[in-house]
Amino acid sequence: MESNKIEQINMIQDKLKNLNDDELNQISYLLSLYQASSTEQAETKIPMHFLGRFLGIEQKDDGTTEMKLGIQNENTYGVAQGGSIYTLADVAIGFQILKSLEEGEKVFTLELKVNFIKKGQGARLIAIPSILYQGKTTVVSECDIKDDTGILIAKALGTFYIVR
Repeated sequence: MESNKIEQINMIQDKLKNLNDDELNQISYLLSLYQASSTEQAETKIPMHFLGRFLGIEQKDDGTTEMKLGIQNENTYGVAQGGSIYTLADVAIGFQILKSLEEGEKVFTLELKVNFIKKGQGARLIAIPSILYQGKTTVVSECDIKDDTGILIAKALGTFYIVR
């Protein structure tokens, strides 16, 4: 088994030699996500899932959630890809709801609608979630997605299910 691992490492090293600087930066980014994964699990009560980390999403202490913009979440035209904006809103709302739940309770997205208003560009996007209604098993929430200058990029509205 150990020799197979060494062969895999050698094969990866050979492939890395043929990459340009941008490609190497992308690979380095992915490797840092894998390394941060085990550290974050131990340090954070509610860890970010891999897709969120990959997209550059980070929960802030003030209740907002940010997504650093870059190649990991841009579309063909160099602006934030719609699915990454959707994921940012979903994660931001999910974290907001989780703050109000008791230990062992979980939240799942029942539906989420996003209206895209402007291009997502700049250094980062900021998600500002708010809970409109919270019942025993469902939550209705909305989320504004703004760029780093405060311009509204997208608006999300969703219904979430709480498992107690």
